[in-house]
Amino acid sequence: MPPLHAPSEAELDALMARVSDGEREAFTPLFRALYPRARRVAARRLEAARADEVAQASMLNVFTRAASFTSGRAVLPWFYAVVANEVRAELRRARHAGEAVSEDHPSPEARADDALAERELRRALQHCVDALDPTSAEAIAVLLGEAAPTVVAPAAHRKRLSRAYARIRVLLGGARDD
Repeated sequence: MPPLHAPSEAELDALMARVSDGEREAFTPLFRALYPRARRVAARRLEAARADEVAQASMLNVFTRAASFTSGRAVLPWFYAVVANEVRAELRRARHAGEAVSEDHPSPEARADDALAERELRRALQHCVDALDPTSAEAIAVLLGEAAPTVVAPAAHRKRLSRAYARIRVLLGGARDD
């Protein structure tokens, strides 16, 4: 059953903090709010059946990894990293099994929700970029075409990006490619 109102990001953060503190009752409303997001993200790259499985696996990971979530942090960047890792893992599993996998299966529902998902993903990325030191934030802005390149050696720019990526992974809760 969907929630009566869509929880704000602050409400999601509070629910996740409660779950991370061991309050299992807070997981049901968190699940109701986050599962559709996980489903939408997965449906952008996978066919419907796989997207459902990935959304379920993502929510299981949210629950099992809740203790590693740092209260006071925004949940959406962490959550989207969990979902992205599950999508990549599903694509790897399918390829390893020799299944033909097309990564472009947006359902009509997913296409209709693309604008919402993109806004949330951009906010999550901006939250991470805002937490970076100025040099790293500038390197990301240049990469995204949001700032003019500074005059630095290519190797220095690559090192700045590498440090920015590492910091963003930490901000996302240690997200990694499994």
